[in-house]
Amino acid sequence: MNGMLATLTGLCQRTMRTTIAADDDLVAKGLTANKALALIKQFWMRTGVELDVNVFYLHGTPRAIVEAIGKGCVQPADKIVLLREGDRPRPLFLFAGGVNCFLETQDLVDALTFEGAIYGITLTDFGRPAGSPPEVAEEVERAYRAMKTIQPEGPYRLAGYSFGGVLALELARRARAEGDLIAALLLLDPPQNDHSWPLPIWAGLMRRTIMRQVRSVLGKLAGRALRRGKPSAERQADACGGAVPPRLDVSPAHHSPPRRGHHLFFRFRNPRHPDYPLHAPQWAGGYTPAYDACARQLLQMKGLYRPSVYAEPLVFFASTSGSPIDCNAGRIWKAYLPKARWVSASGSHLSMIVARNARTLAAMMDMHLRPAPLSASDTSAPAKSAAA
Repeated sequence: MNGMLATLTGLCQRTMRTTIAADDDLVAKGLTANKALALIKQFWMRTGVELDVNVFYLHGTPRAIVEAIGKGCVQPADKIVLLREGDRPRPLFLFAGGVNCFLETQDLVDALTFEGAIYGITLTDFGRPAGSPPEVAEEVERAYRAMKTIQPEGPYRLAGYSFGGVLALELARRARAEGDLIAALLLLDPPQNDHSWPLPIWAGLMRRTIMRQVRSVLGKLAGRALRRGKPSAERQADACGGAVPPRLDVSPAHHSPPRRGHHLFFRFRNPRHPDYPLHAPQWAGGYTPAYDACARQLLQMKGLYRPSVYAEPLVFFASTSGSPIDCNAGRIWKAYLPKARWVSASGSHLSMIVARNARTLAAMMDMHLRPAPLSASDTSAPAKSAAA
């Protein structure tokens, strides 16, 4: 295993661009989500071993990761991952966005002054054929049972970023159906899928998307017209800021299929079709096998989800700049969340949880996580129904 440890440590150094020793805590040394995903892919290509995206919370050092590989326990056995120590009887349960990578929320977790422990609820690998994908209700049922093993009784504090916000919302609904109290429900810019957007709002996004793409194409054509007629070397220098690039022989690496089709047509596709994820605007391709399977499952789960009214208090943090591939969060959710408190969060959908924006968002979240007297309407939970 010494060779594998040397390989992993070397890849960590190159990916993180800093000196890494075998016993260094990678998260503490500044490992980010993007660097972690690059490291996982490089390590898989080099060794054939695919690391889980949250392995760095369970086995924080290169040596611990290699030892876990030797024991065959590199994939997490538990559904809930401890992200930060704190008061365990009063925790916060957090859902990440995207494919389950909590490193993308690390700046936010670090900035929170909330005294409770912070747990991440991971996604379940249902391992089903693409033609019969799981739905949000099934994921939430697994999450609810796992949450109960950590905190058997409420009140519960839940938060979720991006599609993780949808899972937090539905977990709160599931908990309340069992008579549990919800002390805080914080939704961080959750999207809906293209199928759920009201037609006028969807049409407006498609118009902006097409116009942006037309301007991009026209700009490229104008640039080509200006360069036309120049010698080949001079054209290359223009493209590279004045320096003629050296010729490189690059062998293509294996990639999963790239995204197919235009965003305009995605609304009309069937989420149960095996190729549905490949048409999603979020699909990039080139993923490692387990990550690829998880991404496909998540996109189908998102496509099958249909929102419904949640008439209980919550706080909705909407990014000020939004996302170029999603409709305005406030406009699509307000009809479903009549008791929501709407808060603007600085940045785009991606940047709201990193660096300075993460610190600003954490300060606002802390205000809603502090213990405070609740009104009777806020603390009342529905009685269990006969059906439950």
